[in-house]
Amino acid sequence: MRRGLMQWNPEELPVAVLEARIELLRGEMKRVGLDAFILYTNLVRPSAVAHLTGFTPYWSEGLLLVGRTGRLVFATALSNRVADWIRSTNPVSEVVSTPRPGKLLGDRLASDAAVKRVGVLELDAMPSELAGDLAAAASAVEWIDGSTSFARVRRRIDTAEQRLLAHADALAVAALDQPATTTDAGTLAGIVEQHARLAGAEEIYVALAPDLVSDRRLNRVSKPAALANRFAVRASLAYKGSWVRRTRTFAPNGAVADADVWFAGVVRDIEPGTPITSRLAQNITSLPGATLEGWMVERCVGSYPLTVTASSRSPGDDLPTEGGFLVLTVELKLNGVPWIASTPVFVGTST
Repeated sequence: MRRGLMQWNPEELPVAVLEARIELLRGEMKRVGLDAFILYTNLVRPSAVAHLTGFTPYWSEGLLLVGRTGRLVFATALSNRVADWIRSTNPVSEVVSTPRPGKLLGDRLASDAAVKRVGVLELDAMPSELAGDLAAAASAVEWIDGSTSFARVRRRIDTAEQRLLAHADALAVAALDQPATTTDAGTLAGIVEQHARLAGAEEIYVALAPDLVSDRRLNRVSKPAALANRFAVRASLAYKGSWVRRTRTFAPNGAVADADVWFAGVVRDIEPGTPITSRLAQNITSLPGATLEGWMVERCVGSYPLTVTASSRSPGDDLPTEGGFLVLTVELKLNGVPWIASTPVFVGTST
């Protein structure tokens, strides 16, 4: 069923969009003096390769080679039968099935005497067998960590990605809007997941804090757990390789309505060039009885769908970029009682 969902749709993601993304990366490669670029993908690290090709793997891994010109090369150890499916969802790459993807791409790099410096996304996180095969086959190549360069390419999102993310977010909102007809956390997680998958989500991971007052940690629920008067639900959801995250706090009698309205206003006020830290500090005084307990900014900057780039514990890159995308999570105490929420933020766009 998943494979059927993961068909490439040229109306949602035209080849011209993928080609434009590839050219952006090639422009960055030229700027920093790289002759080629290698990206790794697997089940939990699909986002960089999906961004360039439209392909998202399931229970598989592979390497993508981006040269200075020509078609990309995607090498995987899967069988030719599965490779046919990959070709149908990856319109911009040559797809090669091989028991040793690292050696195959290393041999290709070594065969071009002009290739001297090769960028690798998340070089230190490359699986050792693949890294070893690449290095052995292309022993004259200088390997450069290209993570910063790739993150620079991902600072802005194009119109196609905006639409996919917006659709994913609509699925997440609808799933979390399902009436809580149960008092069991596990059953509620199942209701949220079922609704999202039936509506077209390719993946969804539901986590709960069944009693937010006693424990603010959000976890997958694996055994019966009663829902307290105040609980939180987080849905991390993908549609066509585009991931969003939504978290909501639930409480009786509209007890968190003011905080929800406040948070929506904070998000509307986010502007390019104004740090999230400053925005939250300016706005928290407008919510009576509230204290800011923590915050977190996540972005897609590499192979993982969402990566923490800044937080109240570790300030980093919390500067919104014009045309960018992020997920903002905020934790408050409302008159001493916890509240938590997450929402996608489209910065400076009409989405």
